[in-house]
Amino acid sequence: MEQKIIKSFYLLFLLLTTQIFAQNDNNSKIDLPELVFGEWTTVLDKNRFTEFTLHKHFIESYWQPYLYNDDFKKSENLYSFTATNDHDDTKEFKIKVISKDTLSVNRGEGFKTFFRQKTPRKSSYTTLKECPDFLKKTWYTTDGNNKLEFSLTDDEFIFDGKKYEVEQVVNYSGSRQYRFLVKDEIGYKMFYFKDWYADGYLQIGYNGNYGDLYKSNKAYPNSRTENVAAYLASIVPKEIQGNWLKTDGSNLWSHTLYYNFAVLDQVKWNYKSIKKKGNKYIVILEKNGTEKVMYVQPNTNNTVSFGFNKKQLQPYSLEKTNNPNFKLKENTSIVLDTTILKVGIATYTGIIKNFDKDNTERTGTVAVNNIFTGDQDSYIIEIEDDGSFSVSFPCYHLEQVYVKFPKSYSAVYVAPGKKTWHFINSSKRGDGFFAGDLKQLNTDVNSLFFMVFDEDYYNLTKNIKELTLKDYKTACFNIQKQQIHKLDSISKTRFLSTKAYQTMHDELTYRGYEEALSYDMYKRSSSKDGDDIDAEYISFITPNILNNKKAIETSSYNSFINRLKFLKPFREGISVTHPNVVELAKILNEEGVELTIDELALIEKHKTYNIENAQAIKKQKEFNDTHKDILRDISRKFGTLYQKMTDEERKKYFGENMSLDNFTDYIKSNKLDITFTEAEKEYQIKAQNLLTKEEKENLKLFYSEETNKQNRAFSEKYKSHIDKFVSSELKRKGIEKIRENLEDTFSTDVIIAQEILGTLSRNYTPLSDSEIQTSKKEIKNSFIANVLTIENDKLKTKIEANNSRTGYVVNTTSNIEANRIFEAITSKYKGKVIFVDFWATWCGPCRSGIKRMKQLKEDYKDKDVAFVYITSPSSPKTTYNNMIPSIKGEHYRVSKDEWNYLGDKFNISGIPHYLLVNKKGEVVKQNTSDLHSPESIKLLLDSYLEKE
Repeated sequence: MEQKIIKSFYLLFLLLTTQIFAQNDNNSKIDLPELVFGEWTTVLDKNRFTEFTLHKHFIESYWQPYLYNDDFKKSENLYSFTATNDHDDTKEFKIKVISKDTLSVNRGEGFKTFFRQKTPRKSSYTTLKECPDFLKKTWYTTDGNNKLEFSLTDDEFIFDGKKYEVEQVVNYSGSRQYRFLVKDEIGYKMFYFKDWYADGYLQIGYNGNYGDLYKSNKAYPNSRTENVAAYLASIVPKEIQGNWLKTDGSNLWSHTLYYNFAVLDQVKWNYKSIKKKGNKYIVILEKNGTEKVMYVQPNTNNTVSFGFNKKQLQPYSLEKTNNPNFKLKENTSIVLDTTILKVGIATYTGIIKNFDKDNTERTGTVAVNNIFTGDQDSYIIEIEDDGSFSVSFPCYHLEQVYVKFPKSYSAVYVAPGKKTWHFINSSKRGDGFFAGDLKQLNTDVNSLFFMVFDEDYYNLTKNIKELTLKDYKTACFNIQKQQIHKLDSISKTRFLSTKAYQTMHDELTYRGYEEALSYDMYKRSSSKDGDDIDAEYISFITPNILNNKKAIETSSYNSFINRLKFLKPFREGISVTHPNVVELAKILNEEGVELTIDELALIEKHKTYNIENAQAIKKQKEFNDTHKDILRDISRKFGTLYQKMTDEERKKYFGENMSLDNFTDYIKSNKLDITFTEAEKEYQIKAQNLLTKEEKENLKLFYSEETNKQNRAFSEKYKSHIDKFVSSELKRKGIEKIRENLEDTFSTDVIIAQEILGTLSRNYTPLSDSEIQTSKKEIKNSFIANVLTIENDKLKTKIEANNSRTGYVVNTTSNIEANRIFEAITSKYKGKVIFVDFWATWCGPCRSGIKRMKQLKEDYKDKDVAFVYITSPSSPKTTYNNMIPSIKGEHYRVSKDEWNYLGDKFNISGIPHYLLVNKKGEVVKQNTSDLHSPESIKLLLDSYLEKE
């Protein structure tokens, strides 16, 4: 999970930020035909990453300019070369000229077709003179030096004191973002100017940086300020403004004096008055009638002394103090509690510095990884007008949670029974301050966030095609060793609390293990053939690694467990055969289900057949047990084929004359990537000759069309019992396999807990008391065993609360022909814009998507918008009934035939699958990328609400 989040944010960062390109003195140029130069795009893909620019002196790819190297090759109409960016990252490019407006280009990901475009997508060419006035200013750095770095006028573009000729200016439509291509006698540079901030501020990218903040006036503050006029008119002297840190080496935040408010004792204060008396300031703060007097004295060593007694002032600094010899006075182990596992409530509270009370977004979310369920729980954070917030939630141990607010994303530590206070200073990652019980830990770990975002593993996985299994493992542990060495080096130059060092050490250690176990996952995504992870490969996972309970406090341990439990050696060979009629009857009897007379007769019929044909049945069972691996592989291939076939084809190929030869003919005629091995073909021949002629005849007579019809009806009626049995058996066998591989360790219990509790979230059905007691026996750790009861009770409470909820409607579609089902559903909401979600209770991505849509539904509850949820009988009825009260909207659980029709009509190959229907009942969007994000859905809803 963490690795995915890190990569997603890294790619987003590249997209939203900027680069520059400066050529070296060689001013290299490539010998490509003139017709290839210009802007190119793959029009079938809406992603901006698919565009690139070919210039005579450089190539811009993925928003990064690359300088051509001297290795140009030409073969017929294929041009090959490499190019290098400012980070010394070299890429190989191959270009085939199809026509003057079409290229086939390989940028390291296979050849793709590109088409010429006049400008980058959604943009237009302009000139420096035509640029808006907000760009044409002098721009100063905000690093504290106030250096004049850019100056733009109608006629001049000056960078770092040097004038450049502007060759091209691009404006991205609908935004205040501009791309400048400039040159001097040495070469070319590419700049992106982005007005994402208040007036007087720009983000400008250059020199391979992601982009820095610039200001148009030296007197402006060095951080984004919404009301610059108020800042300039503030009564707070500039020399005492800022976020003030202790100078003892702890680097703990103490207080903030901002131009229009102060933050002290975790509370936001207003200024009543500020007076200067001698070399001191007397600052009087006010909050709801309460006053606080602060004495402030600027010093000559870039510090300022503060205090509430004018004779007892302490120095504070805006900069961190490096003091590796600092010793904490308070015992952080007592503050944190030495008990690793503990049931309790964590509190996360704080203030957002620049929160706009008129903002339509008034909430944030905190995502909490539950290591024992394997799920991620999400909690809403409501933001007050003054930017303050507070949320409490259950947790079991010290852990890092992920907080998302409008314009900011943070990772912070919380713990049961403890309070974490957070002052969110800006949208920049790592720019925040902490107070509360975990202030030292959060301060220290927050200062090391760059280590978590280290690109070494990311770069390694990009080259996985060239790595053997052994080489990849070695590379992972080399990176792990380097990162831990870097941590040790840092700890020698400045103070890190013992807890922070230990936590970060474990974080880096288990990240190395996690990455090493991810080889199969990355290999599959790269379509690379090679060795699979086996028992020898994972021999580095010792009992000490598995029994380190403190590792549970790191994010990497969560990912490590996830990779571990899905390893092929831990899942291989686990399969369950669906119960036959007699076995199902036994299961139903144990569950106290009363059967009908006809059902009892069917069971007796099967029992008689089993007695009379015991020898043939035994022969078949022994044969299948011997060949279970081959049988499993054949069954998988049959399942894939069955899914691809029409009903008529299924009847033809899965009838009594079922054979691999017929399937092979079908595969060839439909050009499917499925083959049957020689061993599988040999198995079929042996299976066909296994029984005598008499045994085959008895089998054929018994399994008549009438008996098969009764068997199907019996199985369909008690499908939920069959599903429960299969799920239970898979869980049991999975637990046996885990214990067989990992023995009795702490991590074994964590994985087993996830196996047991995972069924709760998937089925949304609590375990019975007897099931809980049986499950507890599988877990050795008493705390984790108790978690089973806690999580089961939480689900019961949630279901009870759901029963009293409103805002959801259960609809039926009885007596409607399957091919008219969609029209029948949508006709109820004519005159409304309809968002349709095809989903299932067992589908994780479906449920995640529904959670993301929760706030959007609230925003549109009084507008002409309907949210319609459609599922099939694959969503178990009990689970469905328990779950939907927490999902506001219109609900339909259609029949299998109706679902099949809908799947065919809208080409539903997987779920979730989304549709947007306009007020006239016309489908205007079908599972496009903009239907997967609440932000883009909001724009679509607003657009279609305006249309008649």
